[in-house]
Amino acid sequence: MEDTLVLIKHANFTPEDSSTRRRNQRILTTKNNKYMRKIEELANEWLRFFHDKKLQEEKNKSIVKEEVSAERLRKSKGKRLQSTTFVVKNVSKKRKVPKKGECPPVVTNEITQRLNEFIVNEMKGTDVKLVIQKTLYKSDTLKTQNRLNMPFNQLETNQFLTEDERQIVVSDVPKENNIEVSLLGPTLEMYKLKMELTMWFIFSTYNYVLKTNWYQFWYDNKQHLKEGSKIQVWSFRRNQWLCFVIVCVEKPGGIGDVI
Repeated sequence: MEDTLVLIKHANFTPEDSSTRRRNQRILTTKNNKYMRKIEELANEWLRFFHDKKLQEEKNKSIVKEEVSAERLRKSKGKRLQSTTFVVKNVSKKRKVPKKGECPPVVTNEITQRLNEFIVNEMKGTDVKLVIQKTLYKSDTLKTQNRLNMPFNQLETNQFLTEDERQIVVSDVPKENNIEVSLLGPTLEMYKLKMELTMWFIFSTYNYVLKTNWYQFWYDNKQHLKEGSKIQVWSFRRNQWLCFVIVCVEKPGGIGDVI
């Protein structure tokens, strides 16, 4: 017993009372909480690191896919497509795209005369040109297609773009080969939604294509632009901005539209 007391006194040991024990427990709990917060911060940093790394990998994959698509598009230019079934699968029947020499004569009537006068006098348009006269096919009215095709071999002129605009639409870079244009409808009102012009290779030929909100435009004007109608697409400049106008010059029954 005496030996034990000597050891305690020599070690300067003082037994804990209940208040000291609680204080020590609080200190230990505070330290543990501090360590846990530090561990949690480190864990969150690692999670953010792996999350950012995953996003960067997905971004890199997307860039590679776009580059591969651009390269395939570049290689496909000047070559005949092996299949165009993806283009015509929703069309009621396949059609033969007419050659330039087979195109019918350009319709000139009161509608085209009134249109020209309206563009020049009321729209203050310049550089007015007839781009194409074509039949409005079922594929031009489908929501799944959402574009108006203007095949190169049916164009009346290919000189309606500036050199800068032409370089954009022939670009191989996806999502960068579009130019925004304005579209005047068959009722001679400028359409409120955005429209874009680009170039595609379909039906074994190059095509200028009006897209983005084409289906909505057609739907809003479907009483004037019926399937089987003969339409004309004109281009003009308004304060140097490229605009197009679409008018029906001959309905399926052989009667032109009224402006």
